[in-house]
Amino acid sequence: MIVLLVMAVLVLGGAGFGAWYLLVGSASNNVLWSVAAKQQGEDVDAILGAKTRGTWFTGKAVVQTLPNGVKAYDLDTGEQLWATALPGDSSEACVAPENSSGDIGIIAYGEGKACDHLVAYDLGTGKELWDKDLKPGASTSKDNVSVARAGEVVVVNAAKVTLALKAADGTTAWDPKKFATEDCGSGEFTGGKALIRVRGCRVNDFDDPDWDQKWDEVSLIDPATGQARWTYRHKVPEDSFGEIEGGDVISTSPVVLIRHGDDGDALFSLDDETGKVRSQFSPATPAEYVRSDDSLGGPWSEAGVFGDTFVIGVSGAKSKELLAAYDLDSGRQLWKTDAVEFRSFYPLPAVGGDRILAYKTSNDNDKGPELVEFGAKDGSMKTVVEYPTDIRKGMSISARPYWHENRLYVSEPNPSVGYGETPYTLVALPTTD
Repeated sequence: MIVLLVMAVLVLGGAGFGAWYLLVGSASNNVLWSVAAKQQGEDVDAILGAKTRGTWFTGKAVVQTLPNGVKAYDLDTGEQLWATALPGDSSEACVAPENSSGDIGIIAYGEGKACDHLVAYDLGTGKELWDKDLKPGASTSKDNVSVARAGEVVVVNAAKVTLALKAADGTTAWDPKKFATEDCGSGEFTGGKALIRVRGCRVNDFDDPDWDQKWDEVSLIDPATGQARWTYRHKVPEDSFGEIEGGDVISTSPVVLIRHGDDGDALFSLDDETGKVRSQFSPATPAEYVRSDDSLGGPWSEAGVFGDTFVIGVSGAKSKELLAAYDLDSGRQLWKTDAVEFRSFYPLPAVGGDRILAYKTSNDNDKGPELVEFGAKDGSMKTVVEYPTDIRKGMSISARPYWHENRLYVSEPNPSVGYGETPYTLVALPTTD
């Protein structure tokens, strides 16, 4: 049980925020500080469908996207520095990309089931920089919107609208439709370290001997101009039900994707410089299910790259989850962990270098989450730090870890926990005992 020293401060946010208690954990219990929500999330749809990954870092603060706005906390103490509500009294955040270049945070939001506005914040002050109505002219439910951030540009797909905007002022960076053709549309985009576009194409000319032939294109896009630096073309077999879509980009640098074909799913990587196939993974997938619970428009938090090793967390039958590693040059599987029910791994590539670290959670009532390290050659796992059980019990399944300057920050925008447990929205954790 964490011994928590309650600061005699009740931190009140802006409009629509409610009250938040700031609590500081004892260092002996492997908690640097924590922020506990006064009330846990009660909207089941919001909890299970949470797609906000906007937890950002500046030189002084960790900035967290919450359902109704953003808050900044001092990196060292957890003291709240500022809070800014979303525009509108009943607006809710739906997508927030993880990239925050230039200390600018981008959030897509809307009222009710809609997701039809985009707002930008100065992460140093919390000041709203601009607010844009996407005006899609069609349904903009949260499941139909993606926001890709690469460098100083953000590309948003909302229903039939695709916009490329400058993060600094919300003006047009370039027109995605300009690069569409008769056979290929504007495509879907994934950001991060690079900007990747995926689009499905079909020959539409009845007089063309290849009429109705389908293929998918994966392109590395210059964020400043929208031009493709290279394009990989994947021929879609006749009557195939799937192949490659926008949400199938697992990593943007190096480029790793998954395709869905009649012969099953398959992981593969492309060369960052040429777009040619670097490797096709063998076995094609390490378990039955390879999927992400993340927002569209960003790389998967269930996967990461450590040097030339690609690591991914996946699920097997009966919710048995495991972590597997592949060599990016050969595609050969190096190792995989045993499959354990209701256990999840979140690789931490932000550590840098070849050291393979991950944040591990489980459904074990007697154990808290752990920082674990894997042997690069054999996958042998050792615990680096074990955290209190209260952290696991106080955060729901959508909590995500972020590595920053040798600390872990675990973010849960809308916690939902068991009766009698303290719900936490943010905790700062040490990475050494």
